[in-house]
Amino acid sequence: MDAVRAAAGPLRRDFAAGMHSRYNIAPSTRHFPHMQNSPVQRANAASGTGKLAGIDLLRFGSALAVLLWHYQHFSFVANQAFAFQTEAQPLFGLLSLFYRYGLYGVQVFWCISGLIFFWKYGQALADKTVGAGRFFLLRFSRLYPLHLITLLLVAGGQALYASTHPWYFVYKDNSLSSFFLQLGMASHWFVPRTGFSFNAPIWSVSLEVIAYLFFFCFSRVAGVGAVATVGALAVLGVARYVSELPVIECLLFFYLGGVLALLDRRSAGWSAVARHGLGVALAVALMGLVAATAAGAIKPEHAIFGIVPVMVYLMLQYVRPAHEGVQKLFSSLGNLTYSSYLLHFPLQLVIALVCGALGRAIPWRSPWLLLGFLGMTFVLSFFCYRHVERPLQAWIRALGLPGALGFHQREYLLRARHALVGARNAGPQ
Repeated sequence: MDAVRAAAGPLRRDFAAGMHSRYNIAPSTRHFPHMQNSPVQRANAASGTGKLAGIDLLRFGSALAVLLWHYQHFSFVANQAFAFQTEAQPLFGLLSLFYRYGLYGVQVFWCISGLIFFWKYGQALADKTVGAGRFFLLRFSRLYPLHLITLLLVAGGQALYASTHPWYFVYKDNSLSSFFLQLGMASHWFVPRTGFSFNAPIWSVSLEVIAYLFFFCFSRVAGVGAVATVGALAVLGVARYVSELPVIECLLFFYLGGVLALLDRRSAGWSAVARHGLGVALAVALMGLVAATAAGAIKPEHAIFGIVPVMVYLMLQYVRPAHEGVQKLFSSLGNLTYSSYLLHFPLQLVIALVCGALGRAIPWRSPWLLLGFLGMTFVLSFFCYRHVERPLQAWIRALGLPGALGFHQREYLLRARHALVGARNAGPQ
C-alpha cells in the first residue's frame, strides 16, 4: 500500500481539484492540443468566470417556482384539490407570482437546456467530434440514477398510501405499463394516450430526452448555424401553432435557447453601445409583455413564448457577479435544481403518509408547513447532489467513458493500479 500511495500521491490534489461539479469538463487541453479553444473548452471556461451565474440563479428560481406551484398538492383528495383557494396558500402576498405562474418554470428549464446544449455541444456535434455513445452516456449518467431512485421511492410510497386510503396521492395512474414507461424515461412520449404517473414531475425531463435526440441528429445533419437553427425554430413554431403536443413545445423552447446561444456568440463582437441597446430594447419588450399579461390582454400561455427567452437572455448578459463567492453561491443553488425537482413530490408523499398515520388532515394553510417543506426539500437536495448524484454520475462515466474523468484522473487510477500490481509481484516486505 505504501507503493500505491507513493505513486499516486503527486496526483491526489489534481484528482480532487479536477472533479468539476457536473463532471462534464473535457480532458486537459494541455495534454490534448487539438482540443484547445474548442466549444466545450470555451463553455467550461465561461462557467468558471461567472458568465453562467445568472443562468444558475434563474434555474434555482424556476425550481422554486415549480415547488410552490405544486404546493397545492397538499390540499388534494385523490387527484383533485379539495376546498382549495389559491389565495389561501401561506405567504400568498409575498409568493403570489410563484403560486399563480410557477408551472411555467418548466418552459424556462427547456429554454436554458437549449442555450447550454447549443453553447457546449453544438459545434462539437456538427463537427462530429463528440460521438453518440459519449453524448448520450453523459446525459444518462446525469439524469437516470436519481430518476430511478425517486421512481422506486414513489412506487413504494404510493403502495403504502393506497393500503390505507381508497385512492392514490395526487397522481392516480400507478399502473405497471406506466411504470415501464417511467423506467425508460418515456412517461410523456405518448400523450394523450399516457398522462401523469408515479413521480410525475419527471414528465418534462422525459420530453427533454426527445429534444436531446432531435438536437443530436439535426446538428449532425444540418449543423448549428443561424440558418439551420432559425429554420428549425420556424418549423417548430408552425407545428406548435397547429398542435399542442407537449413534445413540440419542448422542442420549440429548446431551439429558442439555441437562438439565444447564437445571439450571445454574435453579440460578443458588437460594440458596447449595440449590445446594451439590444439589452434595453429587450428589457422594455419584457416589461410590455408582463404588463399586457397582467392586464389580461395576452394569455400567460401565449406570453411565455416571448417572456421566457427574453428573461433568459437578460439573465445571461447582465447577472454576472464579479465576486467569486457570489459566483459559487449561485452555482451551488443551480446545482440543487434537478434534485429538488425530483425529490419534492416524494417528500410530499411522505408528509401525506405521516399526517394519515397521525389521523390528521394536512395543514396546507400553515406557513410552517410551507417553510418546512421548502427547507427539507433543499436540504435533502444538497445532500443528494453531493452524496448521491455526483458519485453515481462519476461512477457511471468512469465505467462507460474512460476519458470522462479527464487526464489527471485517468493517470491517478492507472498509476495506482500499476503500483498495486508491482507491490503484489514484489511479495511481502
